[in-house]
Amino acid sequence: MQIKISKNLEELAKSFPELYIVGGYIRNQIMGIKNDDIDIVSPLTLDEVEKLLKDSNFTLKVKSKVLGSALILCDDEKYEYTTFRKDYYPEGGAHLPERVEFITSVREDAKRRDFSCNSIYYDIKNDKIYDFYGGIEDIKKRILKTIETPDDVFCHDGVRVLRLFRFQCELNFKIDKSTLEGAFKYKENLKDVSGERVVYEITRILHSGSKYKGVSKSNAYMQALKNFNKGGLWTIFGIDCPKLKFNMVKKVQHKSQGFLIDVIDNVNPTSVSYYLNLILLNSFGLNKKMAESYINILSGYYAALNKVQNKPYFFKYFNNFQQIYLLLIHKSKSLANKYYFFYKYIISHKLIVSVKDLKINGDDLKINFPTVQANRYKPILESLLSDVFDGKVNNERADLLLAVGDKLKFL
Repeated sequence: MQIKISKNLEELAKSFPELYIVGGYIRNQIMGIKNDDIDIVSPLTLDEVEKLLKDSNFTLKVKSKVLGSALILCDDEKYEYTTFRKDYYPEGGAHLPERVEFITSVREDAKRRDFSCNSIYYDIKNDKIYDFYGGIEDIKKRILKTIETPDDVFCHDGVRVLRLFRFQCELNFKIDKSTLEGAFKYKENLKDVSGERVVYEITRILHSGSKYKGVSKSNAYMQALKNFNKGGLWTIFGIDCPKLKFNMVKKVQHKSQGFLIDVIDNVNPTSVSYYLNLILLNSFGLNKKMAESYINILSGYYAALNKVQNKPYFFKYFNNFQQIYLLLIHKSKSLANKYYFFYKYIISHKLIVSVKDLKINGDDLKINFPTVQANRYKPILESLLSDVFDGKVNNERADLLLAVGDKLKFL
């Protein structure tokens, strides 16, 4: 079996007493899939590697001294380097080990891997394959199986449960029965996984159909979603439903938005925005800006289904309407086209739909109407926006200030 590597990597290997490629690069080479992500390992510590690469064409960038991980860079190539190690985890589950022991045995290093297809080592210097867990045969059978036992792999790290389902979709593999049972057995470890990592893995699952051309299937993500249902995993992520029925995620291009619509449709919360805020910020740990974007788009989708009047609708959802339309068209073409007509009307007539586009702001109110309390600025400006939109007032500074004076006479 021939493993193709670059001239730079061949040159790097000459500097090491022994150097191995492990993981996805070897797996994908066997499968005939292009992959530029290369994980390399050796017994050398980072300090030893740094000395070895001094005055060479290679640069070492340390990622974690504790874990013995770093990037090795040369030209436009980069390699993820890790020292052989043995991981020790705390009781109760954790993604990261509480301590590591650097070792010299490639066979011992293999014991910290997850699945057989990811645990094949290629000895660069000796052009030799080490397949300790029958990974090559499992790749041929297109099956995902843990190394050692499922208990050994899943008992500490919940991320490996998510990785199992991601690889299932990306590689179009089946999951070994005992491996799947082991993942469900340790599903509570998912509680220890950061929201950011959960979002990363689920997003990759939802878009797994485009990962490997000719290997992944367009609806590959459904395999994982069905297993999430089978294992009752959704409640681990704060979703108030152990099993979800999927509809919109199958129809729309933006799978994450479609998935969230399916969540809302299954849970049927009293308030869409409140529930999305709860799961996106608290459960999934999205940053505030991204969460607000999702909330506005999906709230706009449901507001359209509730047939909110055009003016208040576009005051709130104009900036995200193009994305809302791509969702709405799959639910109700008539509603989508109704709102789209008005959206185009706003654009063609250059109507303003945001307080920010008014020619005056809160500072102008403060200067020109010093007796007005600051908490009244927002409703005053919103009232002006409505009048400008309806053509009752020109969006000119003098006209707006005059209109404010008239309003204040009756307040």
